[in-house]
Amino acid sequence: MSTAIPYDSDAAHPTPLTFQWTRVETSDEVSYEATGTCPVCGCAMTRHWTFGQHLLAKGGFHGRRNEPGPQAYHTLCRCRTTHLGRPPHEEFGCGALLVVAPPTLDDGPTP
Repeated sequence: MSTAIPYDSDAAHPTPLTFQWTRVETSDEVSYEATGTCPVCGCAMTRHWTFGQHLLAKGGFHGRRNEPGPQAYHTLCRCRTTHLGRPPHEEFGCGALLVVAPPTLDDGPTP
């Protein structure tokens, strides 16, 4: 049995992470999913973005994206593992702030 991983809202991984990007199209919206492993807790996670969302997920308003671009994506860990001490209002993750490298534009169906 593995040891439990505590929730840490001060954890961060500032180096951009390479995640697998998938473009998801519905009749009225295009969105993007980034799937990878959180380097802080080691758990698999998937994060979903649509156009018009904030550039930063934590700490202030910095504009909204109109489309994918060269800027990195910032997100909290969104793993589904239960972490010790996670606040009731945080449904997922270990609390770590992550930087995800943007999608590449030359991989066919992904942006």
